[in-house]
Amino acid sequence: MLRSAAFVAAIALVTAGGASAEVVARGVQDGLLALDAKGTPSVAWVHHSTLFVGTRTPTGTWTRKATATVPPGSSAVAFEIGAAGPVALVQSGDDRTILLVRPRSIGWETIRVAKVGALFRLGWPGLALGRRGLPTISYTRWNGPTLKSRLLVSRVDAKGGISTRRITQEGFPKSLVPPPSAPILFGDVTHVVESYGYRGVVGTIEWYPFKKDWTGLGLDAGIGDYPIGPVFAGLSPSGIMHAAWTESMLTFDNEAAPVTLVDRRRFASSAFVLDRALTSALALPSTGPEIAANQWISEYDLGLIGEANLWAGTVVRGPSKVELDGWISGYAVAPHGGRDLLLGGPGGLRWFRVPQRVTTKVTIEAEDDGDLVLLSGHVGGVGTGAVTIYRERPGELRTPIGHAPINAGEYSFVDRPSERPVVYRAVYTDAKTGVPYGALLRRPILGQ
Repeated sequence: MLRSAAFVAAIALVTAGGASAEVVARGVQDGLLALDAKGTPSVAWVHHSTLFVGTRTPTGTWTRKATATVPPGSSAVAFEIGAAGPVALVQSGDDRTILLVRPRSIGWETIRVAKVGALFRLGWPGLALGRRGLPTISYTRWNGPTLKSRLLVSRVDAKGGISTRRITQEGFPKSLVPPPSAPILFGDVTHVVESYGYRGVVGTIEWYPFKKDWTGLGLDAGIGDYPIGPVFAGLSPSGIMHAAWTESMLTFDNEAAPVTLVDRRRFASSAFVLDRALTSALALPSTGPEIAANQWISEYDLGLIGEANLWAGTVVRGPSKVELDGWISGYAVAPHGGRDLLLGGPGGLRWFRVPQRVTTKVTIEAEDDGDLVLLSGHVGGVGTGAVTIYRERPGELRTPIGHAPINAGEYSFVDRPSERPVVYRAVYTDAKTGVPYGALLRRPILGQ
């Protein structure tokens, strides 16, 4: 659902480039980011029926390799780099096939991890690499007519052989959608986090081996519809397990699709960290978990008819929320305390490296007298410069309407919109990193 409802909808988003932005792939809306042990970034994406992997060279250019032919409509759904090199998971557009692609001594190897028949679907899979770079994959086999599911975990050896273990049996849990999952490696022991939704309850379980079977630990449960998109999970440097995902509550509240973050030490605690967003990455530096997600404003919010959205990438760290002008495809901890960003949109995939945490926060407010709209806001930590002001409507190309000077961190701008409803966005592009920080007005300017 996430790929069809969110990744395709990101076509309506326009990203702003900067002095240090590097284009990884033109004409591509979405991809996945991973760093190797030295901090070298690579990006995986599907274009038409080919999986590409691009890697940044020391000279600042990107080498791009066509690694595998995949079914039409497929998406790259997981990407990691280990001791044996990059490994990507690709899921077919009909959710019936999962492929693993990895490099070999000559060329690239494609391994079919799972394939199901017409009545079944495969849940969004997760990927983890062991110390030798060997893959562990978790996924669910979901029965459409009965809503029953089965959770499985597969390991791929150095020769390409697959061994698969069944974690849940008897069709548990039932779910309205194929449950997404993510494996976590505690040394050589595999745990799997799985989320599901059924009969008004969304639940998330951490499964772990116990004797000759598996035991489930409840991480979170509450009122809701079902999980949307992937589950992200991993261990912090101090060994604390964290997981993040989006769950739909739109049946109960047409604006609610919260991002949930779980911290599990001996016991689990969970919290909503965003009200309405699609989770796209989870980074786990020593300073605490950071979540990248994409918030949206729909045509419904403007009183219009249609399914187009406007997107605002957001990075959450504790109480801090920093917005970016772009769909966040990837987010990772870079060497020496920096962060890597992968922003997507019609301009293609763009990579940025920030030498520290992402902290520049832009705000925007509006006062409307029925004719003129006064826009004002703040750019954190910036004394001078300018923000670019855009008029936007979902499903349409946005219009830059001017630049507002920054004076002691504050800016203001007056506009007379030619049509209503409309929303505005302020964008500040950092001169050193090229990162476009933004603020999308959440309250539309409606007609009188």
